[in-house]
Amino acid sequence: MYQIIAPTLFHNRVCKLPGIGTLSLVNHPAETDFVNSSLKAPHQTIKFFPEQVGERLFNEFSAIAELINDKLAEAGEVALKGIGIFKRGEDGAVSFEALTPDPLFLPAVTAERVIRENAEHNILVGDQQTTNVQMTEFFNQKPLLKERWKLVALVLGLAALGALIYYFSRYGFNGFANLKGI
Repeated sequence: MYQIIAPTLFHNRVCKLPGIGTLSLVNHPAETDFVNSSLKAPHQTIKFFPEQVGERLFNEFSAIAELINDKLAEAGEVALKGIGIFKRGEDGAVSFEALTPDPLFLPAVTAERVIRENAEHNILVGDQQTTNVQMTEFFNQKPLLKERWKLVALVLGLAALGALIYYFSRYGFNGFANLKGI
């Protein structure tokens, strides 16, 4: 009879047992271990959340939960095949000890980081497809605003040179003598 709890838990990722609590399936993603050059397998754990006081509900597991409560009162623990063991403490609180998966089924694999510097591959930027080489060139271009100051300085320098040439062609080098009387 208890065997219906495991498929429900693994299919729905949650199983509420009225009068006992809630079993929930938690995913843990794969982890990289760069020091040991390995990749640890993803796994799942089962978390138990005891029922809060005054939180009585009725669902398809109500009858099974009553049987589990009766068995906990008699024996002190109930084993659910493939999931774990419910235990009732001396204070009457229900706890759950989940089964740990066999490490044989969760082996770590070796993973070495490979960096190919001269490799070209397609990437999607917005809605346009381009290559990593084109994007690198795009980001390495100098912005126009940083180069514009040189153009402004050149134009101002040419204007000043033109003004000096005009002044010396009109008044000559003796034109500075006229400024003394001012």
